[in-house]
Amino acid sequence: MGLLKIIKYFKEKKERIEKLESINYAVSIPNELSPIALNFPLHTQPKVSIIIPFFNQENYTWACLKSIFENLPEVSFEIILVDDHSPDAYDFSLVNNITILKNSSNLGFLRSCNKSISQAKGEYIYLLNNDTIVLKGFLDELVSVFNNFDNVGAVGSMLINADNSLQEAGSVIMKNEKIEQIVTNKKTFYPEINYIYKVDYCSGCSLLFKKNDDRGGINYFDEQFAPAYFEETDLCFRLKYEQGKDTYYTPFSKLIHFNGVSYHQMKDNTPTEKDKLFERNLSLFKQKWQTQLDAIQSKTVQERVLELNNDNNIFFYNNELPHFDKNSGDLRLTEIIKAYKRQGFNVFYVVRNNLIDNPYNEYFQRLGVCVYYEHLPLKDFKQFYKRVSVKKSIAWFYAGYVFYKQYGSVREMFDKCFMVYDMVDIHHLRFKRTLENSPNDKFYKRSYDKFLKYERISAEKADLVIPISEDEKSYMEKFVHSKDYLVISNIHYVKIQELEAPSFASRKDILFIGSKHHPNIDAVYFLVNEILPFVWKKIPDLKLNIIGNVKDEINDIINDKVNFLGFVPDVKDQFLNNRLMVAPIRFGAGVKGKIGQAFEYFLPVVSSTIGAEGMKLTDYKNALIEDDAQLFAEKIIQLYTDENLWNVLKNNSEESLYPFSIDHLQNQLEKINMKAKASFKK
Repeated sequence: MGLLKIIKYFKEKKERIEKLESINYAVSIPNELSPIALNFPLHTQPKVSIIIPFFNQENYTWACLKSIFENLPEVSFEIILVDDHSPDAYDFSLVNNITILKNSSNLGFLRSCNKSISQAKGEYIYLLNNDTIVLKGFLDELVSVFNNFDNVGAVGSMLINADNSLQEAGSVIMKNEKIEQIVTNKKTFYPEINYIYKVDYCSGCSLLFKKNDDRGGINYFDEQFAPAYFEETDLCFRLKYEQGKDTYYTPFSKLIHFNGVSYHQMKDNTPTEKDKLFERNLSLFKQKWQTQLDAIQSKTVQERVLELNNDNNIFFYNNELPHFDKNSGDLRLTEIIKAYKRQGFNVFYVVRNNLIDNPYNEYFQRLGVCVYYEHLPLKDFKQFYKRVSVKKSIAWFYAGYVFYKQYGSVREMFDKCFMVYDMVDIHHLRFKRTLENSPNDKFYKRSYDKFLKYERISAEKADLVIPISEDEKSYMEKFVHSKDYLVISNIHYVKIQELEAPSFASRKDILFIGSKHHPNIDAVYFLVNEILPFVWKKIPDLKLNIIGNVKDEINDIINDKVNFLGFVPDVKDQFLNNRLMVAPIRFGAGVKGKIGQAFEYFLPVVSSTIGAEGMKLTDYKNALIEDDAQLFAEKIIQLYTDENLWNVLKNNSEESLYPFSIDHLQNQLEKINMKAKASFKK
């Protein structure tokens, strides 16, 4: 990168960061009362009961209700206002379809919540302070965590101050009962607080939990903590240590919290009395949970975040986030990331020049992956490592060129690091095979030399090498001897029940799927120019449907029997409506995900030898396999017209996927984890 390009890059980066710094939620303190008619929907069986205790401060309660109305949840809900014996008059008569409970005496926050929980109709309880302004998705995003994560006990939101600074991103408890909110040295857009992660507890000013535990008992606050302080901390500990359920924080639920307004207005609570109440309840909390508190070893906030997943850490390194919806290699990596999340790892994904508005960020953040992106004008990469404070980790490099260029700097970031080189496929082998067809092509010769260098050095330097097939493992062993290899292939599992697969007679046409890699481009030309002319003589109305951005590289095929569909967000219908998949790949490397993807939907396949490489397929049992153009065409005709043969292959689809199952993947990752732990002890 030349000097002018460097200057331009940092100038543009500075502008991007300034834009992030200027994020404004445009919320002001509601000093004036502004009642308007609010007609909330009426749900006789609400999913969630929103409980809002208040004591005076009618203006704040109105502002809170209006923000809910302006950001109505998709999930069904009821609203319960709890008047904790406010001496000031109030009037919510313009608000329809809410319930107002009036305490005959001042009960305080905790007992007001318990009273309303007992009368709530919802499966979930959502506690919401009246001194809040909720933002779009505030409630649906909390419910989403329950729907998408296992053993969830409670979920809390990102809390933002009125000046747009971060107030809280969950809270943790450290060694010696030190309690801290996750906020220090962090801004609302920093990567390490913009994904879903476990915490010890979240503030009760925005907290979702189930009304009943698994045995049918009601999840009340413990009234020894009345009137307030440590009630939500105690609840989250009970959920974890008595019910085996975790508390999560999600940044996708956001609200503005005018911190402490509701409690500051409570009767007879001077600062001195509040301090005494805090200390009293802290002492009660320690007495109740001393065994669990003594087990905590973390001395810092970030150490505790890591400790909640047993300090099992993995960093993935790549040049981009996985485009799981566009190519099989990235889909494989996505499944590996999901598997590590299921194993309870803290998962980080690092792309050096990633931007905050990358559309793929959110998908992984919602899985619970901390995705790095630029967020400071200078030194944001090193500062990110410093803030997340990971001392030991597996480092997983996706492809040889990534390992070759980054392994040195990455090793410096950790005290202990287990370096994994994921080959994806052998890139230099792909170029070698291309050269067999184009021996004088200088580009492919340079590419072959370059990637051979990357992949040999990466294999030598790595602690573990991951080939995608036994074939590629054997090939690499010729270059790098006495190396630790562990095969992880593509990951496939059936996406429908076999009975859901449409019949032979209800389908028509054939399917090809591929990205704009050269082997796919060549396959399309081979198919259209050399194979299908034989097929069309026998089946003149047959059409070829092509999915994927291979279309971007082909503009000279004009044929009304060839449909370029481009990127298709959901390929299911194509796999269910076409009669068979074709994969006439003549060169390349690795295991071809398109064939496994066809098996996921019980779609029979005709493939070349290289297309079927690494999948251990048997001709006429799992697929039809042929390399010659005319013979390939004859097998298309045979499979397209022979229902009995078609059903044999369809019925064997699930068996064909056994070596690529999630269970097998989990077993392979466990082996990696054991190797990593052993290396950390050295």
